[in-house]
Amino acid sequence: MKKIRRRDFLRSGMLAGGAVLLGPRLAGAFGQQAPVPIDAGIVTISGDDPAKNVAKLLESFGGIGQFVRSGQSVGLLANSPWKNPGYFTNPEIVLAIAKLCMDAGAKEIVIFKPIPSGYWEKSNNYAAYESMVKGFKYGSDRVEMDVPKGKALKKAEMFRIFNEVDVYISIPVAKHHNGVIFSGNLKGLMGVSSSKTNRYMHTPDGQYSYDNHEYLAQCIADLNTLRLPDLCVIDAIECATTNGPAGPGDVVKPNKIIASKDPLASDVYAARLIGFDPGDILTFPRAYEHGLGQIDPGKLKLVEL
Repeated sequence: MKKIRRRDFLRSGMLAGGAVLLGPRLAGAFGQQAPVPIDAGIVTISGDDPAKNVAKLLESFGGIGQFVRSGQSVGLLANSPWKNPGYFTNPEIVLAIAKLCMDAGAKEIVIFKPIPSGYWEKSNNYAAYESMVKGFKYGSDRVEMDVPKGKALKKAEMFRIFNEVDVYISIPVAKHHNGVIFSGNLKGLMGVSSSKTNRYMHTPDGQYSYDNHEYLAQCIADLNTLRLPDLCVIDAIECATTNGPAGPGDVVKPNKIIASKDPLASDVYAARLIGFDPGDILTFPRAYEHGLGQIDPGKLKLVEL
């Protein structure tokens, strides 16, 4: 694949100006008549009931059964460590997805990284999910893995269970990040790698820094070559636009949830939705060079429920 230079990326018809809006004119072609093509679609939904909206959202792809089969193990990756609203994935979304997976016959739900105390209880419906939550399995030991396609990142310590589950669902919150501007599916995968690997991804000498933007963006793209999500569900209900990853800072409230099978395309959409210019986000062209998704909006189908 031809390497994309940053200046060309900024000027390109893919992402310049309003080209990435993926607006209602595309959505109108689909309506509610048939499922959205899983490999070429983005579906969004607005509303104040995340659990109900997640079910409606996935119905547009033909239901959770398009992604999860009976007897399979399902791994969920949510952005959970932070305490400030807009900086962590709404647990209502994570729990709703877990419940749908269990209803589809999943044999177990794996939460790849440990959840901070009190995270699940932030859900308004926690009592209804409590017994299910007690059955969740969490990542513990890590293993060093080669990154065969890595350009800057050649090895990574990852939770062992990341490669053992049958289905991988990415559930990030769309938010600002000081190192690469935007955090979503692609940046979120660093939640599965160790602090040692993450330090190396920030700078080759292993020091945390947000100054080496190009290097961090390349490492994030490299890391994602290990495994792509089977489904991406982005929390765009309340989203931080400054001082990420932890905050506090400014937030916007698009009040949307976004679903796609394409981690790059849905990140591009979410980034513009919360006010960022995708042409400024170096993770995107680096991921595209690896073939990790689509950034040409003309090749996507958008349905807005």
